[in-house]
Amino acid sequence: MSVSEVWFYLLPDASEMTRTAFIVKFCDAAAHRDRQAVLLCADMSEAEQLDSAIWQQSRPESFIAHSINHRCPAPIQLLTQDIDANGDILLNLTDQLLTVTGYQRIVEIVNPDNREASRSRWRHYQQLGLKPELKPI
Repeated sequence: MSVSEVWFYLLPDASEMTRTAFIVKFCDAAAHRDRQAVLLCADMSEAEQLDSAIWQQSRPESFIAHSINHRCPAPIQLLTQDIDANGDILLNLTDQLLTVTGYQRIVEIVNPDNREASRSRWRHYQQLGLKPELKPI
């Protein structure tokens, strides 16, 4: 399987609160559409912070099954280590240039204060023969 879509989302500001709110909303949407999502986190601290944010989401009637580093089976996985070569959705929360192309969709977040890293990733996907798209939030 190869990537069919690469989506970039430009956040309205660079605050951690805005970024975290987007990620929680992304996880909620994926879970309610019965999608499997991998969130590639920069480190364990980020994974634990997102784990807490997902548990504390604003909709108490909602539940997002998730796990850190496959500690338990869940449709949303927060990973800090090796990611599978293919899957459903991959949200890259790092500045890494991903070499995996076996996901149905790869999602990137553009930080308005550091657009150069996102531009580099955009060009990287183009060099892989993919067609990145900027999506509205």
